[in-house]
Amino acid sequence: MSTLAINGGEPIRTKSFPTWPTLDPADIEAFENIYNSRRWGVGGTKVPEFAQQFAEFQGANFGVCVNSGTTALYIALKAAGVCPGDEVITTPYTFQATVVAILMTHAVPVFVDTAPDSFLIDVSKIEDAITEKTKAILPVHIAGYPSDLDTLVEISNKHNIKIIEDCAQAHGGEWRGKGVGSWGHFGCFSFQSSKNLCAGEGGIILMNDRELYERTWALHNCGRTPPDAEFDNIEPFGANFRMTEWQAALLLSRLTRLEEETNLRHMNMRWLDGWFGEIPGIKVTPIDPRATRCGSHGYKALFNSEEFEGISRKVFLDAMRAEGIPIGYWYTTPMYRSSFLKSNLFGQDLDYSDVHCPETEKICQSGLALSQNVLMGSEEDMEDIIKAAIKIRRNVGELLSE
Repeated sequence: MSTLAINGGEPIRTKSFPTWPTLDPADIEAFENIYNSRRWGVGGTKVPEFAQQFAEFQGANFGVCVNSGTTALYIALKAAGVCPGDEVITTPYTFQATVVAILMTHAVPVFVDTAPDSFLIDVSKIEDAITEKTKAILPVHIAGYPSDLDTLVEISNKHNIKIIEDCAQAHGGEWRGKGVGSWGHFGCFSFQSSKNLCAGEGGIILMNDRELYERTWALHNCGRTPPDAEFDNIEPFGANFRMTEWQAALLLSRLTRLEEETNLRHMNMRWLDGWFGEIPGIKVTPIDPRATRCGSHGYKALFNSEEFEGISRKVFLDAMRAEGIPIGYWYTTPMYRSSFLKSNLFGQDLDYSDVHCPETEKICQSGLALSQNVLMGSEEDMEDIIKAAIKIRRNVGELLSE
C-alpha cells in the first residue's frame, strides 16, 4: 500500500491556504469616498497622501506614485541620468521587468552572478564589472530578502554610481532597522496584484534627495514641477505615468495592515527556516543578520536531488502538491538567456552568448518557492508544509520509478 498521496495515499492536508489579496470592508469605504469626491485623478488628495505615508513607512524622504513597478524602474533610471549606451549592473535572477526597464532607456544590462545559494546579487563581484560606461547598479531584493545594502552603498560612494533598488517584492523589508528602498538613490516598488501591498497595478519611487525628487516628479507628470518645487524647470521632458486616486485610496487602506501582515510572513519564514534546515536535501537560503526584517514576498529554498535519492525537482514538487502543499519555484531561466534580448526591439546589438553565471544557473534548476499567501497562514499550516516534506523524504523510495 502506498503512503504518498501522489501514489494514492492519504494527503497531509485537503484544506486550502489563505487567499490573496486579503479583503476588508475599509477598502470598499475607500472606493466609495473617491467615487463621491468626483476627483479620480489629477487634483485629488489620496495620491500625495499615500506617497508621503509609504515613504515614511520605508524610511525615505520623498515618494512619487506611478502606474506600475516597471514604470518606477524606468523613471528612476532616467532620473539617475542613464542614457543610451550606458551600462547598468544588475542580477540575472529576476523578473524581466528589471531588465526591460534598462532596455527602455537604451542602456546595456550588465549581469553579475548571484552569491552562492542566496538568490541575491553577489556584491563581491560588482566592482569587477564596473567600467567607464557604468551609470547605475540595480540590485533586486528577491522575495523580499534584502541585498547587502552596506556594501552597495560603499561601492556607490567609491565610484560615484547611482543605486536603484528594485523593491518590487520587498514592501516592509528592513536593513539594520531601516526600510529597503531608502538606502540607494532610488527605491522602486510595485503594487501589482500579487505584491505584498497591492492595488491591481501601480508603483512608487522613493528617494531622499530633493533635486532627484523634483526630476522624478517631472518625468512622471508631463515635465511639470511639483507643487512645492524648489528648483526651476529641472526636467522639462516627461510623460503621463501617474497613479489614479482609486489606486492610492486602496493602497492607503491596505497600508494600515501591512505592518501586521509583514510581521506574520517574516515569522512564518523564520519558522520554516528552522524546520526545513533539519531535512536532508532541502537547503535553507541564508538571510543576512543585518536584514532585520524580510519583506517575505515568498519563501525560497534549494532542492538537492542527490539527498532525495536522485528524484528530480519536478517529481518532488508534484509529490508535495499531491500532499496539499502549493509549492513551486521562482525563475527557471537567467535573464541573459531570455528570448526577448534577441529580438532587438530597442535597437541594441546585445550578445550574451558568452555570459555564464553558474550560481544563478544552479538556483534556476534547484530553487523552491512558496508564495506569500502561504506565508499568511497559521502555525498549523506551516507544520503541514514540514510534515509533507518529511513524509516525502521518508518514503522517497515510492518515487524512484517516477
